[in-house]
Amino acid sequence: MNLTEVIKGFIADNEWGDEVDINEETGESQLSTSVGIINQSFRLYVEGDEKAGKLSLYLYAPFHVVEGKFVDACMLFNYLNDSYNYSGRIGVSEEGVIRYKEIINIEDIELVPDLIHNMFASSIRMFEEHNEAIASVALTKKTYEAVREDYVKKDEARKAKKAAAESDSEESPATE
Repeated sequence: MNLTEVIKGFIADNEWGDEVDINEETGESQLSTSVGIINQSFRLYVEGDEKAGKLSLYLYAPFHVVEGKFVDACMLFNYLNDSYNYSGRIGVSEEGVIRYKEIINIEDIELVPDLIHNMFASSIRMFEEHNEAIASVALTKKTYEAVREDYVKKDEARKAKKAAAESDSEESPATE
């Protein structure tokens, strides 16, 4: 299956009415659409480049980083990229555009729509799990340091809850 067919299969699986733009000269194909995620409209691009042997997915946030918050956004995005397990990366352009990006080499792999589904699922999960922090840093006066402190508190609470659960299970008599 070629990349154009893979992208068409992804569209069909999602029951979207979108079309794939195909550039016959370059062998590139592209899907450009809007998707609803966490009650917001995100912009999705899927690009297949047969000649370069790559499949790319870009998911753009519905808001931009406001002036004066670029450094905070970069620091948060570096933290998210380094601390959480997503197959792509989140970044921000000099114009404040927030984008999740994943590119895979397609040489010697079976091309199926599930490749795009997995990439798309990872991008959605990243925004679902971190959109509040991203929006806080990008759109408000809240600093990276304050958001980072929130993550530390959540992590400590999660560890305490896990330790309490483990302690409870150790105190309970084993039954056979």
